[in-house]
Amino acid sequence: MDFVSVLVKMIELFLIIIVGYTAFKIKFIDGGVKVALTKLILNITMPCTIMASVMTAKELPEASMIVKLLFIATIEYAIYFVIAKGTSKVLRLTGSKKAVAEFAIMFANVGFVGFPVTYAVFGEASTFYTMIFNLPFNVLCYSLGVYLLQQGEATVEEKEFIEELPVKSRINKIFKLFMTPAMISSIIALVLAFTRVHTPAVIADTCDIIGKITTPGALIIIGCALAQMPLKEMFGDIKAYLFTIICVIVTPAIVYLCYFKFVTEPLAIGEAVIMAGLPVATAGTMLCVEYGGDEKFMAQITFLTTLVSVITIPVIAVLL
Repeated sequence: MDFVSVLVKMIELFLIIIVGYTAFKIKFIDGGVKVALTKLILNITMPCTIMASVMTAKELPEASMIVKLLFIATIEYAIYFVIAKGTSKVLRLTGSKKAVAEFAIMFANVGFVGFPVTYAVFGEASTFYTMIFNLPFNVLCYSLGVYLLQQGEATVEEKEFIEELPVKSRINKIFKLFMTPAMISSIIALVLAFTRVHTPAVIADTCDIIGKITTPGALIIIGCALAQMPLKEMFGDIKAYLFTIICVIVTPAIVYLCYFKFVTEPLAIGEAVIMAGLPVATAGTMLCVEYGGDEKFMAQITFLTTLVSVITIPVIAVLL
């Protein structure tokens, strides 16, 4: 796709975010509706999107390619980790700002934004690839991501509380974090892809219809989340601008340099680089609230990366 075509697609996606923002501001949507819509998407429509990517696919990658994609997606998070730790060390960050900065670099919005963006850039064939890249995110965001945020100065009591939990409670907590509907549906989709089992058309089409709610619904939720952030505060921290550049420009550039000689499949390297340039995961703000992280700083980076990616994603798509 050319720059203008991708830009138009990104503007369309951003306009849906604006619809969500406006609806929340004028109280067509309140906090309760936002929570309910989030649960609907996370627990029903997104799992349907993931499974439909396999059930309705006319052609799937070979098993060897699926394994390769999993490897590429996992290694990508190792690259993120090195960038995050290196950045915080060079800039001498400490406390909760260090925790938020590292989380922001490591965890992009591969779920809510990843599916609609990659679909817009690469078409229907990208959905399965995007699902593969979501697997390590689902595993690491709620484990390593929580760990990073807990390193902030304000999380000492939370850490002590978790350390005092019985072993069984810790195991149950970890199990609930990992075995989400999105993770379960991803595993089912992988099994179907590996075994080449064909599901009845009525089931596949039903999942596809329900899954189509995911893209507009997810973008409306992001708009609602942004509506809860004071706009004046969004532009007040110079470091937020710095980390926006690192998240949506520097990180995808480094990922490309790491992969371009070793990954020959165009869609695979395209997915890897686009995923690296997505805005910060909205889960970061929710996790900051839960674990005592710097919610304001996380919200600033999330807002700015979402705004800037409207331009950077089309540029990345054209360069690829």
